[in-house]
Amino acid sequence: MSPDPRHDLDLVRTSADQLVHDVQLLSADQLAEPSLLPGWSRAHVVSHLVGNAAGLTRLLEWAHTGVVTYQYADIEAREASIQAGVGQPAAALAAQLRETTDALLGVAEQLTEEQWQSSVRLGAGGQGRELAAAEVPWRRLVEQEVHNVDLAGAYTPAHWSPEFVHRLLAEVTDLYLTRSDIPALTLDALDGDWSAGSGDPAQAVHVEGPSPALLAWLTGRSSGEGLHVHPGPLPTLPPWF
Repeated sequence: MSPDPRHDLDLVRTSADQLVHDVQLLSADQLAEPSLLPGWSRAHVVSHLVGNAAGLTRLLEWAHTGVVTYQYADIEAREASIQAGVGQPAAALAAQLRETTDALLGVAEQLTEEQWQSSVRLGAGGQGRELAAAEVPWRRLVEQEVHNVDLAGAYTPAHWSPEFVHRLLAEVTDLYLTRSDIPALTLDALDGDWSAGSGDPAQAVHVEGPSPALLAWLTGRSSGEGLHVHPGPLPTLPPWF
C-alpha cells in the first residue's frame, strides 16, 4: 500500500507533542541516565531525534527543490550532531526538538503530489536506502515512537497506537523474513487476526502474545515480556534496522 504522507504528517504532529512533553519532564540527572540503547544516555537519544528531524527535512528539501541534499553529509556529521546535544538541559533539547520538527512539517506542507513521489536516499552521504519522499513522514513517526520508548520513562510499547503497531509489525516481519540469519519462527498476535512465519514450520519456535509486545520484542525494545513461547526460550534476534 502506498504511503499517505498527509495522513502520516498528522500522526507525526501528535507523536511529537507527546515526545516534547516527555522530554520536558526530564531532569538533568535523568537525561544523563542510560536509555534502552546500549552506550547511549537519554540525552543521546533526544539529541539523535533532533538531528534526525533536521536530516529528514533535508531529504524533503531535496524533493522540493530537486537539489541533492543528503540526510547527513557523512558519518562524522551525524555523530557530531548527536554529541552536540549531550549535556544540554531538557528545556533546550525540547525546544530544539520542537523547532526541528516544525521545520520538517513546514517543508512537507510545500511539497506537491509530484514532488512527494520524488526519490531521495537515506543515510550519511546518501549511502542508505532509496525511497520516495512520501515515505519520509512515516520514517519520522517510527523514529519518534520507538525512541520515546528508548527514553525508558512512562512511555512504553503499550502506548503505541493500533495503527502504528499494525504497520510497523508488518514492516519489521517483512524485513526479517528475507534474512538468512533469522531462526525459524511463527508469530501470532492474540489481539487481532495477524500471523507471520519464517523457515520450516516443523522446526519453528512459536511466539504469541499481544501485538505491541510482539513488536517490542522484534524491535529489541523488550526481552519478551507478555509473550508465550514454545518450545522456549525466545531466540536472540539480530537488530531489525
